[in-house]
Amino acid sequence: MKKYSININFLTLLTSLIMLNACSDFLDTNPTSDLPADEVKSLKDAGKIVNGFYYNMKWYDYYGTPLMVLGETRGDDLRPLREGVGYAAIYNFEFTPSNYSYSSIWSKAYNTIMNANILLDNWESIEATSDEEEALKNDYKGQALTVRAFCHFDMAKLYGYPYLKDNGSSLGAVKADKVFSPGEQAERSSVAETYNFVIEDLNAALPLLSKERTHGNFDYWGAKGLLARVYLYKGDYDNAFKQADELLTDPNNPYSLIPHDEYVDSWGEPDSPETMLELLTTISSHIDNNGGVDSWYYVMWHGAGFASGNLVPTDAWLAIMDEDPDDVRHGLIESRSTEGVDYRWLSKFRGNNGDSDFKINNPMIIRLSEIYLIAAEAALRKSSPDQSKADNYLHAIRERANPAAAKITATPELVLKEKRKELIGEGHRYYDLGRLGLSVNRDTPDSKLPANSDYKVVDPWNRSGDQYQVILPMSQSERLTNPAAKQNPGYPD
Repeated sequence: MKKYSININFLTLLTSLIMLNACSDFLDTNPTSDLPADEVKSLKDAGKIVNGFYYNMKWYDYYGTPLMVLGETRGDDLRPLREGVGYAAIYNFEFTPSNYSYSSIWSKAYNTIMNANILLDNWESIEATSDEEEALKNDYKGQALTVRAFCHFDMAKLYGYPYLKDNGSSLGAVKADKVFSPGEQAERSSVAETYNFVIEDLNAALPLLSKERTHGNFDYWGAKGLLARVYLYKGDYDNAFKQADELLTDPNNPYSLIPHDEYVDSWGEPDSPETMLELLTTISSHIDNNGGVDSWYYVMWHGAGFASGNLVPTDAWLAIMDEDPDDVRHGLIESRSTEGVDYRWLSKFRGNNGDSDFKINNPMIIRLSEIYLIAAEAALRKSSPDQSKADNYLHAIRERANPAAAKITATPELVLKEKRKELIGEGHRYYDLGRLGLSVNRDTPDSKLPANSDYKVVDPWNRSGDQYQVILPMSQSERLTNPAAKQNPGYPD
């Protein structure tokens, strides 16, 4: 795992990269703090660990770049501008165990998981001398459980097939429910076992978490929204609807949709009313060590300033946006001429302070608009469909986009279309296609790159796995340090 140079003042306040003396080699952790794992005694110590979860997660080798890239450029809504730029190798599914350039996702996720396990192992010994401190102590435990679940869910999405392809029988994550001993090997669980573990952790976390609105950390509402997402991906639509509907109808829910006339400007401001979890990035706590240049926001930006500008929306995505010229989200699309060709690009991620520095963006993890769309889809797919609820939840997002929009009868296809419009660039599209067994179809007029012909139409979910590169390989370094973790079928072992 790479070593990073971190501002010492920020390290003092926020680091949680604890001395992982008990971690196994396969986790590839590299401690940078002088706080030993067995000396987590105070709420201050626990707070450092908790804040460090989110520092780890926002970094350019986790949510700062690869998680978003892998969720978007493998789909059909964003594409590289030309051959060889804009994550073209990922667009073309060119993954091998030896050249896969994002293998650090695995070590970063498990580093975060191990820090969560250290906090959980030491939780009983943390001193709390008042009801207020006891509540904070419980909240820290709830956050540790939620983050552990979140990272395991990511590993299942990236390295395992979608749950509904084979009822979760494919290889998933290494289940890490403890601090591993030095040299300890661990086999991969199935996707189904991983999902069960994730759901168990989230259900255990909910009663512990604060219901106060929290900026940059998981609170009760963010964890409940995550649980709704997990159930949706599992195809358990009854429980997905239950979690999403309860969240949306609870009068104590502190989150709300951004009004229509504030929507576009909100993307230049952190901590919007509907963002249930965003990972905080500032000048003093950046997303990388290169001023944001290593983040994917640099590659997406085409506007004023020094920018890469190598990713653009596909013609297919622009076509569904153009169905309603009055949709407020057109305000997040701008035009630019590059090398004599006019392009329309996504200006959604314009920086936390407008376009003063487009590279300083908070990765958006859970927004309330996603929960509306989860509720709408699950209402239609659950064992006793609720058309009225589906219509209402879909209309809430359509009406926010255009107050003159007519209320329509919701269908699963219309909900997914609305999700494409609302959540583009936030890392969802590829996984939506996969979980539902839908093809990634790039056979459109905008396919200007000589893309790998095998992956212009991707349909591995309903076939025998001849397109095995639709899930990631375990890297060679991962396999060397933990041989017990089997390689995914199709890739050389």
